[in-house]
Amino acid sequence: MRRAPALRVIAALALATASVIVQRDDASVAIYGTEGGLSQVHPRVEGGWPAAFVADDPATSVPYRLGVEDVFRPAPFVADVAFWYLAVGLLLWLARRAAASVSPRP
Repeated sequence: MRRAPALRVIAALALATASVIVQRDDASVAIYGTEGGLSQVHPRVEGGWPAAFVADDPATSVPYRLGVEDVFRPAPFVADVAFWYLAVGLLLWLARRAAASVSPRP
């Protein structure tokens, strides 16, 4: 059972990283392009759940697509890992509890 915390951390990192596929564009804005002034201000695509930890960088990337060159936000990523760590822990606890209630006791 000593491996359980390490496995929870690995699972939380994997789930937080995979959560980048959850993308939204309603939290912040960015200026796309250098001409046109305020007409170039559009919603910025962000990825990650529950907190968005990757944001589209219009200066270095393909507009409206997330990639490795975009802005990485470490604090929301740590929050996502903590959330998934707790979620995996709760799921494992519920599974152990369900297994204990089903198995016969000697």
